[in-house]
Amino acid sequence: MSNSDTTRQSLSLNPTWSNSQSIFNELNFNTRSSLPSFTLTPNQPSARFDVRFLQETIGHHMMAVDMARLSVEKAINPDLRDLSQNIITTQNQEIKTMQSWLKDWYGLSYEPEMASGDRRMLDRMANLNGADFEIDFMQEMTNHHKTMLSDAVPCVSRAGHSELSDLCQNIAKSQSSEIDQMQTWLSERYGITSDNSMMGMGISGTTDYRNSYSNDGQISNGGFENGDLTGWSTTGKAMLETSDFGSEPSEGKYYAALSTQFDTVPGYDIESFLNLPYGSLKSLGNGKIDEGSAMKTSFTAKAGDVLSFDWNFMTDEKDSTLVGSNKDFGFITLNSLP
Repeated sequence: MSNSDTTRQSLSLNPTWSNSQSIFNELNFNTRSSLPSFTLTPNQPSARFDVRFLQETIGHHMMAVDMARLSVEKAINPDLRDLSQNIITTQNQEIKTMQSWLKDWYGLSYEPEMASGDRRMLDRMANLNGADFEIDFMQEMTNHHKTMLSDAVPCVSRAGHSELSDLCQNIAKSQSSEIDQMQTWLSERYGITSDNSMMGMGISGTTDYRNSYSNDGQISNGGFENGDLTGWSTTGKAMLETSDFGSEPSEGKYYAALSTQFDTVPGYDIESFLNLPYGSLKSLGNGKIDEGSAMKTSFTAKAGDVLSFDWNFMTDEKDSTLVGSNKDFGFITLNSLP
């Protein structure tokens, strides 16, 4: 994704809104051209989950394999090279298995393209050597594995096929073990604890609050440049991401990403979280809201102030027939407070 894929939407704030009134704006789809159109039409939630999990995990595994290949070439410790070779062997086999399941179960062929952020990270790692490379590789692979665990664990119970459930169980077990091993090596060899702080040196992190505003008419941490979600409440899965996730921030380094698949909540929970009347979401999309995520914040503004926000869809459902008419969408709601 590039900045050209990000849309800015603005609303002029109306002083006549009542406390209970909400304004919804359905957002248009914007998809990556590298993602395929689906050709089958099963609409069961389990089929939808399987396809999306398999496609995302194939791409995720391919990145891990590329990182591990660098480690086989550049790592200075034989045991880390052996672990990296095992990642290559295991995840390449899992990629082939998942691609065959997509074909056999859903008639889909899938070969993802590398995101620009992933390419930049690999190029950066390729320029490191010795201990610097090992530290960076183990930290990056640990974080990569942790992301996979957050998806693999719920997959065990949500997968529509027992074979996929078993695979997710194996992924969770093997990658948890690899995380433990890499964190042990980071600690024993380089004095780096699992939270990436240096042992025995008294180094503490600081938060940059230069972009956290409390003035009227400004949204506290509105661009997420604090490096966290300070000032925002969330339900479902909300993540703070950078360009490495596959979309360029419209400004600054960070943006918030909401999941419509993993660690989500039912539609009625979103209504409750956003203080909307029960059944409000039935006026959006096709009225069938299975799951999603949301975030909210409060701010002070005057009548006539303009609220602008940037949004970008990272969805593969624009041309999908797999999910029928029940495609991803986004919305905003504005509620005035007493």
